[in-house]
Amino acid sequence: MSHAMMARRLLGVGLRRPAPSSACMMSPLMENLSMQSQTAMPRQPLVLPCNRTFSSVSTKKYDRKSTVVELPPNLKIDPRAKSSPFYGAEIVKPKKLKLKKKQKKKMKEEHFEAVSDADLDQPEDEKAGDGDIEASSEIVDGEEYDDEYEDYDSEDEEEERILYDLSTKPDVPRAIPLPKRLHVPVVDIKTGEDVGTFHLSEKTFGNDPVRVDILHRVVVYQRNKKRGKRNAGARTKTISEKRGSTRKVRPQKGGGQARAGHSRPAHWRGGAKAHGPKGRIQDYTTKLNKKVRKMGVRHALSQKLLEGNLIVTSDLAIPTHKTSALDVMLNRFDISGREGVNALIIDDADLDDAENEASVYGGLDVNFKVASGNLHKVKMLNQLGCNVYDMMKFKKLVLSLAAVRSLEERLERDL
Repeated sequence: MSHAMMARRLLGVGLRRPAPSSACMMSPLMENLSMQSQTAMPRQPLVLPCNRTFSSVSTKKYDRKSTVVELPPNLKIDPRAKSSPFYGAEIVKPKKLKLKKKQKKKMKEEHFEAVSDADLDQPEDEKAGDGDIEASSEIVDGEEYDDEYEDYDSEDEEEERILYDLSTKPDVPRAIPLPKRLHVPVVDIKTGEDVGTFHLSEKTFGNDPVRVDILHRVVVYQRNKKRGKRNAGARTKTISEKRGSTRKVRPQKGGGQARAGHSRPAHWRGGAKAHGPKGRIQDYTTKLNKKVRKMGVRHALSQKLLEGNLIVTSDLAIPTHKTSALDVMLNRFDISGREGVNALIIDDADLDDAENEASVYGGLDVNFKVASGNLHKVKMLNQLGCNVYDMMKFKKLVLSLAAVRSLEERLERDL
């Protein structure tokens, strides 16, 4: 019988327990072993000790155990990146346990004094010996001493660690739940101060969740429409339409030149145009229902309100057409300028509310339109031109109260 079979029989693994008989009787020891193997014992979880962790720091040094964490050495992302979990957190500088130079020097001197005292206490017979042996022993002692302190430096000294206090991270902005989200402050564009509050329509600004698929369909429709149709007159001739003979220009072989069939190929002078415009038949526009387009505008407005990037102003009438004056006004809202974001501004000014007829044209304040012409981060449109593509392209959306009323009336007409 092999050793494996003997072990399996002793442990009772994979073997049937034989019936008690006079021919084959198991000893009491073997019977106890087989009974123990058949009894199901609960498995204990295996706990492995871990000498170092990156989750927190000991409470002996820091009181903020749950907020102070260590930067893992294998983290490949820069902590200054916004996607890093340590972005915005302050660095905590722990006390280093490295010995100073004076302490090391003092320890060396004490070690040499102890060695010299031990040599003086020894008898003369033990001190006698060859000079080479003494020199070699001194060298060995010095090497052992260096090794001892090298081991001390590497083992006892704590490595420099980078710690971050997560309690100093800026708060993540949270979306205000509905219907409280619909109550927005109304600001004055000239001073930047709140002048009141306004309740937005839930049908236009309260769509939740936002349909990203609808926004994508509308953006694709707008881009295809902008590409549009070719000019009807922009049409070139193909080889079949080009005037000329179809005879072979020269013999196929023997001339030392490239073979040629006719005189109208696209790479010859006077030939056809390859892949040129086809005129009316080149149409890149796609069809999208009007209700879907309106639905896309409603969801884009809801998304801007959800992000907190919607600003409602009392009006957009400014006293001057100077770009510098408008830039100062917009900088109060972190718009334009060197570090500001881009913004889409929607207005629907009325001639009846204007001071004079010359100050409003096309539903826009003339001074604001002229002043914003030199600001490349600002785009101004009438409420009829409010579209999904521009709202997704620009970071912030500025609406006047007149534009809000017109948008709600126009977008909720078929609901």
